[in-house]
Amino acid sequence: MDPAWILLQTPLFGGLARGDVEELVPHLTEQRYDAGESVWIEGDRADVLLVIAEGMLKSHRLSRDGAEVIVAINAAVDATGEVGLFHRSRIRQVSVTAMAPTRCLLLRRQLLLDFLGRHPTALELMLEQIAGLTVRAAHSFTGLAFDDIRRRAARTLLALADEFGEPVAGGTRIRLELSQRTLAALVAASRENVNRALAPLVASGVISQQDGHFVVHDRDALGASADGL
Repeated sequence: MDPAWILLQTPLFGGLARGDVEELVPHLTEQRYDAGESVWIEGDRADVLLVIAEGMLKSHRLSRDGAEVIVAINAAVDATGEVGLFHRSRIRQVSVTAMAPTRCLLLRRQLLLDFLGRHPTALELMLEQIAGLTVRAAHSFTGLAFDDIRRRAARTLLALADEFGEPVAGGTRIRLELSQRTLAALVAASRENVNRALAPLVASGVISQQDGHFVVHDRDALGASADGL
């Protein structure tokens, strides 16, 4: 494993020179998580940034009755945890759980702050990342207010196909193992309602689910559903 190479693949450090990120390498620690293992829970102290070297994490919240809403999915090579690090409370605002066996590089908050102070480009990248998270949260919130479940589900599948898609015969396979329950958590709806919303798309051959993975067969038609057409 080359920690410097991993850092350079992430949005947070990708605009830097190798010599810059090598300053961080001696301060990184490695942590492994099994699938389903909690990384942190909402309300924990926020003191590290996670860089995902392998695997996948979900950021999520639970209601009092146990219903789950997935806020984000992060896969290798990406970073997460920056919101809690810079939140005034210094606590985690969401829970994070491994969706697959995952290996992370951990960087302590003060070491990150010192690095950002020495590297204005890295600071700008960090601010851009946090701004992007804010925009996505705003879009998600307005989507709940303005869009029906079918549009939200179609838009989510399109986004996942863009980020995690791989070409297969007849379409694009989303590499994530994505149950309908997980998809429901991503669009903040019940599994039953998501099933009903997707049924016409499955029946018409726009999408299918094969061995736990969604496959997009007709991207234009899925896009039309996402646009409410």
